Parts: sequence; C-alpha cells; structure tokens
Amino acid sequence: MNRFSIIGAAHLDALVEGVDGTALHLGSTPAERIRLGFGGDALNEAVTLTRFGGAVDLISKIGTDSAGDMVLNFCRSAGLSVEHVQREDGLPTSMNIVLVDHAGERRFITDPNSSLRALALSDVLPLVASLSPVVCFASLFVFPRFRAEELAPLFSAIKQRGCLLAADMTKRKNGERLSDLAGVWQHIDILFANAEEAGLLTSATNVAQMAQELRNGGVACVVIKTGARGCYVASDAVTGAVPGCVSRACVDTTGAGDSFAAAFLFARAAGRKPDDCARFANAAASICVEHLGATTHVITLDKALARCRENYGAGFDAL
Repeated sequence: MNRFSIIGAAHLDALVEGVDGTALHLGSTPAERIRLGFGGDALNEAVTLTRFGGAVDLISKIGTDSAGDMVLNFCRSAGLSVEHVQREDGLPTSMNIVLVDHAGERRFITDPNSSLRALALSDVLPLVASLSPVVCFASLFVFPRFRAEELAPLFSAIKQRGCLLAADMTKRKNGERLSDLAGVWQHIDILFANAEEAGLLTSATNVAQMAQELRNGGVACVVIKTGARGCYVASDAVTGAVPGCVSRACVDTTGAGDSFAAAFLFARAAGRKPDDCARFANAAASICVEHLGATTHVITLDKALARCRENYGAGFDAL
C-alpha cells in the first residue's frame, strides 16, 4: 500500500536565512544566505514520500507562468506524478518568502491572490475515482474555498472508495471551532496538528485534552506535533506521548511538520502501529530541521531508519 495521493499546495519558496524580526523595518539588511527552493505542504509531503520509495500522485493547482514551469519541472525531477497538477491561465503561481531567524524559526510572506489559495472542490472531486489507497489532504484551513460544506462531501466520497484518509492542519483562518466541522471529523482516519493549531480549535489547555476532544469529534487517530519534544498520539491502539529524536542542530524548521506527516503515513502504509509511526515521523522531522528548506536536503528511508535506531533502539531495520 505504498501508493499515495497528496492534495494541496505546491509553490516556490525564496528562503532568506539569518534574519531577525527587525529585518522588515529596515531600509536594507543583509542575510546570511538567500536561495530559491520549492515548497507547499502537499509538495513537501509528496517529495518526502517519493524519496522513501512511495509512488505519489500530487493533486494541486498552479499558474501557466514561468514559476509554474519551475514547480512542474522540480516535481518531475523528484519522481512525482503531475498528471493531476492543474494549470490555470491568469493565475499567478505562488511564491512565498520565508524568513528564517538564527534559531531556525520562520516567518512567511505570502500572496493570498496566488495559487496558494486557489484549490477548490471542483478541482478535486472529479479525481476521487483515481485516488491512491492512502490520501492526505494537506492542509485544512489553507484553502478558503474548502469550507466544511465542501470538505464533508469530498471526504465522504474518499472514504466510500475505501481509502485511508489523513488530513494535516494549519492555523484556522476564520475563528473556526471544533463544532464548525462537525460533519468532517468522522471521515478522517489520521489528523495531524501542532499544539497551537489544535488548541485554537478546542477548549483544551494541554495536548492530551486537545487530542481527546478531537477524538470525541470523530477522528480515529489524532497526532499532535510538539516540536523537539516529539508528539502525542491518541487512537484506539495507542494513547500517549512519543519522545522526539535528537537533532544535530536546528537550522530551519520549514517543512518539518510536512516531513513528519509524510513519514507517519509511510510507516502506517507499511503496517506499523501508531507509536512506531510516530517514532519514524519524529526521526524524519529531526533530520529536516538540520537543513535549510523543506526539500533541498534528501531524507532517505535509510537515513530516517538510522535516526530511529539511534534514538529508539532495535525494531527499525526496515519498513
């Protein structure tokens, strides 16, 4: 079951390394390094899964401009299927500016009128019959055209086809609460969120309570990412914290959550239990933060398994 369909954003990233919070208030400021890369939650997950050995179909939307050409060329070079990456005339392909400070934390400058926000139900629903056994919608709340009214029929159709359905979350945009997506949660097999994102949706103050509220809402398995501390998993099979892996250094956290989600899904597709999936996901994320950009450094299956063995001991010889 190592075939995946990943739905979401794909774009260019201008990565600016070594800038602090005062940079935008100055007329001119030097950075340690500036480079062009490729990102977007769906693209990051898709590339990571491909590098682990998965067969990945990317479902996204970009423009017919030169930036879109660059995104497509990168996807093809990474081994992704781009049959379902749609192109729209007059739509600017998203180009995000990512400011990375000396602690590896990020600030984003985005264009809301670009392809970043353009994906709609009409772009995805006709593709349901061709989806892979494992599907991830990355990310909830990125696309304003995907409200609960659009997500519920799409997710229902995906589940009726027998797919394992995951969703990755970003911060809510319009004050949404758990109850606002009451018809959505029961379709989701695995939900990824960080503690801030989950806390905004729920009334809870700690990750265990957040996970339980999301479970009560209908999600089968809730995975809350807690940064360097690892993650918290709540499911029928496993509930509890899974400690993180030690990183050599934290250079840039861009894409770490996407690498985490991709690794969790890869292990899940291989038949691993949620706690082992979480360990493998922690390992991939710990490697990601050691490098600038989400996709510039190749995280191989062997590297992620080796990091697992370093931190968790035996049991990770293969997936």
